[in-house]
Amino acid sequence: MVRSDVASVPFGGCAWDPATGTLQAMPRRPRSAALLLSAVVGLSLLPAGRAAAASPDFPAGWEHFHTYAEMSAEIAATAAAHPKIVQRFSIGKSHQGRELWAVKVSDNVAVDESEPEVLYDGLHHGDEHMSLEMTLAILRWLVQGYGRDERVTRVVDSREIWILFAVNPDGAEYDISGGTYQRWRKNRQPTPGTTSIGTDLNRNYDYRWGGSATPSSRMYQGPAAFSAPETRAVRDFLASRVVGGLQQIRVYATFHEYGRLVMWPYGYTTADLPADMTADDLAAFRKMGRAMAASNGYTPQQASDLYVTTGTSRDYAFGRYRIFAFTFELSTKDYPGNAWIPGETGRNRDAVLYLAERAWCPYGALGATIATARCGVFDDDLEVWRSWRVNPLGTDTASSGTWRQGDPAPTSSNGPKQLGTTTSGRFALATGLAAGSSANSHDLDGGRTMVDSRSFRVHSALGQRLTFRWSFAHDARATSADEFRVQVVPSTGSVVTVLAVKGSAVDRDGAWRTGSVSMDRWVGQTVRLRFSATDAGADNLVEAAFDDVRVTRPG
Repeated sequence: MVRSDVASVPFGGCAWDPATGTLQAMPRRPRSAALLLSAVVGLSLLPAGRAAAASPDFPAGWEHFHTYAEMSAEIAATAAAHPKIVQRFSIGKSHQGRELWAVKVSDNVAVDESEPEVLYDGLHHGDEHMSLEMTLAILRWLVQGYGRDERVTRVVDSREIWILFAVNPDGAEYDISGGTYQRWRKNRQPTPGTTSIGTDLNRNYDYRWGGSATPSSRMYQGPAAFSAPETRAVRDFLASRVVGGLQQIRVYATFHEYGRLVMWPYGYTTADLPADMTADDLAAFRKMGRAMAASNGYTPQQASDLYVTTGTSRDYAFGRYRIFAFTFELSTKDYPGNAWIPGETGRNRDAVLYLAERAWCPYGALGATIATARCGVFDDDLEVWRSWRVNPLGTDTASSGTWRQGDPAPTSSNGPKQLGTTTSGRFALATGLAAGSSANSHDLDGGRTMVDSRSFRVHSALGQRLTFRWSFAHDARATSADEFRVQVVPSTGSVVTVLAVKGSAVDRDGAWRTGSVSMDRWVGQTVRLRFSATDAGADNLVEAAFDDVRVTRPG
């Protein structure tokens, strides 16, 4: 389905424009005709893991692994041979100026469609060459299977698939320099003020960044989060896939080496269910991770079960965007040789396709009941910011305590008023988050505060329901002018109030309650949701909050 709110992207040789989130036409770099021909021939005739003549840069016994030049040639040749489903582009450059090549694979590849998206990447670490063979294998499976293999064809027709082949090309090229392995993990960026070279790219993302502060360490985090151009390029690419306030990439696999593991977040903590993850999140991760491990023979586990890691791409993708991200540790040997390539990549084919299939809604892995509740057109647990707009009409009158996303501090005045808990995870939207020196130090004051959701289109089917959790509390000075209100705002037509709770001259404690409203009157329409709270008194105490806003799937 074509996404109506995003312009079509150019076709052919392209470069990624993070400012617009599109592929922009660029002149193709001249390439060796012989190299391109060998890559094209390799797609159909040479064994998996090998698409060009033996590389003189790899030591004997590893010649079937790809150098940067061979990888680049194969990607270019594949895009040229399959222009209807493959589009090549670069998300940026490495420290030494190498293009960070990527492809998009989809049936209408030149158009940004409203389809679930999946990301695969490899070679964050320069010495993990099998991870590059894995990303190249995924591209081959998709192009060779399209129109021939029913499962592959269905995935390509219904998904937008992004493959970032080598996040760290500089480190990989240095690792094989001189015809022998340098055992080099990091990128090749000098660390300011030292003689040390390199940052561990998979410690340089800003979610829970901070680990090794020693520049000479193999796992050096860098002088600052996103100090490396390679991680900044990945960051900007992920940001560009936020369309209409919603991250389009739903699932992500990052390939590493070694250990034969399928790992899910988090790596930064040993807690199974930390505050920045919900019970549904953990259950879905476990279900999906175990399903993929059952298909490839790997061990499924939380990432920190291996060892604690901070600043990883996996934790960043989930922590910042709620992308269901997995790390695959390939093989059981450091620097596996040529003979390992076909078997080690091939054993992951089912897991790769399974992950793409789950992209429509990862929570759907938990069964029909959860799928109905969590896989509708709108699902927001408020753990990450998904483009809510405070004071959307510019008419709010509240002087303090306006809507804020965060972890509300508990307040009490003759009983709880602002609840110190949320209904899932750690965040909700509440009218003032701090507790202050008294119960009404940071409560809602001075009038009304409103917040609107992003717009979304209600499915053209009956049986969908808007559900949400809410709390509204006040002291005995409240009047009927104090209120909590929920409205549906269609793109055309009148605003409809679906819940209105009025204050009264009694002490009302806060408590999480459930709202449930039929969406039948808006089927097929584009709408947004509006939550408002009003404090109309001079010195009364009013607190409101809401969480877990969803539109269920049709019944």
